[in-house]
Amino acid sequence: MNNDLLSLARELVTALEKGDEAVADEILDQVAGVRETQLFKEVGRLTRQLHDTMVSFSVDSKITAMAEHEIPDAKERLHYVIAMTEQAANQTLTAVEDLLPVSDELSAQVNQLAGQWNRFLDREMPFDEFKAMSADLSQYFNQSRQAMDKIQAGLNDILMAQGFQDITGQIIRRVIDLVQDLETSMVNLIKISSRKVGPSTQTADAHHELPGPVVPGVDDREGDVATSQIDVDDLLSSLGF
Repeated sequence: MNNDLLSLARELVTALEKGDEAVADEILDQVAGVRETQLFKEVGRLTRQLHDTMVSFSVDSKITAMAEHEIPDAKERLHYVIAMTEQAANQTLTAVEDLLPVSDELSAQVNQLAGQWNRFLDREMPFDEFKAMSADLSQYFNQSRQAMDKIQAGLNDILMAQGFQDITGQIIRRVIDLVQDLETSMVNLIKISSRKVGPSTQTADAHHELPGPVVPGVDDREGDVATSQIDVDDLLSSLGF
C-alpha cells in the first residue's frame, strides 16, 4: 500500500511539473480513494474487535457466574446424591441381612415338617410321633405369622429405600443441564478467542445466542440485545471483517 502511494505521489509531481491539472486531479482522487479504503478497513477491524469483545464479555460473565455459584451448588448436590445413595444401599443391605436368617429358619422348618408329613402319608408314623408333629405344625404356624410380618416389614423398608431414585434423578438431570450449559459457553468462548482478524471468505451464518436463563421482565430486552448482536455480526461478516 505504501508503494502505491509513493508511485502516485511521483506521478502527481510529474503532472504538476508539466502543468497537467486534469491528470493531477485524477491522481489526487486516487490518493483520496486509497486513504478512504485504509480508513474503512481500519474502522471495520476495530468494530469487529469491539463486537467480539462484547460477546466475549457476556460469555465470560456467564462462566464466572457458574464458577462462583452454580458449580459449587452442583458439587453439593452431587455429594447429597452420594449420601442418599449410600443411605439407601445401607438400608437395603440391613433389611436383607435381617431377613436372611428368618428365611433360612422357615426353610429348615418346612423341610423337617415335609419329611414328617411324608412318613405320615406312608403310614410309617406312630401315634405318639403324630402328636408331636401336630404340635410342631401349630408352632410352625405361629412362627410363620411372625416371620411373615417381619419379612413384610423388611420388604417395605427396601421399597422405601428406593425412593431416593426420584430425588437423585432430578438432581443429576439438573447437574447434566449445568454441564451442557457450561460446555456451550466454553465452546463459544473458544470460538471467540481463536477467531482471526482478516477478510472472511464467506458470510457467517451461525447466530451467536447469549447464554443465560429466561428472566421475567428482562427476557424481551435480552432478546433485543441478542438480535442486535447477531445483526452486527452478520453486517461485519458481509463486509469482510
